[in-house]
Amino acid sequence: MPTPTIETILSAALLLAGTALAAAEPTAPPPSAAPSAPTAQPEINQAQQLVFMNDLLRQVPAGGVLEYRFTRRGKDLRDIQDRVKATVTRVAPDGRRDLTFDFLSEGLHLDFHPATDYRGNPVPIQFLERDIKEMAEATEGDIGYFRNRIRNAFSHPDVRPVRILVDGRELDGTRVTVTPYVDDPNIANFKTYANKRYDFLFSEQVPGGLYQIRTAVPADNDAPPVIEEQLTFERLTLDALPTAQPTTEPH
Repeated sequence: MPTPTIETILSAALLLAGTALAAAEPTAPPPSAAPSAPTAQPEINQAQQLVFMNDLLRQVPAGGVLEYRFTRRGKDLRDIQDRVKATVTRVAPDGRRDLTFDFLSEGLHLDFHPATDYRGNPVPIQFLERDIKEMAEATEGDIGYFRNRIRNAFSHPDVRPVRILVDGRELDGTRVTVTPYVDDPNIANFKTYANKRYDFLFSEQVPGGLYQIRTAVPADNDAPPVIEEQLTFERLTLDALPTAQPTTEPH
């Protein structure tokens, strides 16, 4: 797979938010499946704004490193614990930021290129891009098909105010839930994902705005999930940034 660039991330964000369908590359549906019809988006809703477009990094200074804990568990799967890091390397006068990423490790690692003049927190988009890639590989389907289902799901999300517990403190938050494959007419091609659920938890009181992303593929009969993944904010640390060395003019 080609190394994901920030241009790829931005294009995916706009596609998922439903604001730049014309810029998306043509995609084909998975085998024996018809493509989902695009849903017209006259305006950006609260969930799309929050997940893809909000200025969530405004409290993170240059040198700030957002660290997230990633866990995966499920039936017949090895438990995984890993890390995602996003480092702000520069803050422009208008608030836009340059970022670098260390996204998971070993077999799960994705080498996202640095972001330049970015407004927002790209970690939810990166999480979804990885998730879409893995589903496409598991089903031999097309990335564009899964991306389109998620895009459509964000046009009718469940958005609720919640209280979240962070380091022993109760904080005000917002939960965005989408279920992209409920009522999917082509679900016979990948029945495993029929009831897959995505929960996004945000709070302005958490550095970077994002507290947690959880995806789960439930099992039948109240058994443990077939697969469950969580990405949870862990800490904000400050790294010393290299300073430019003064140059001297020859005499």
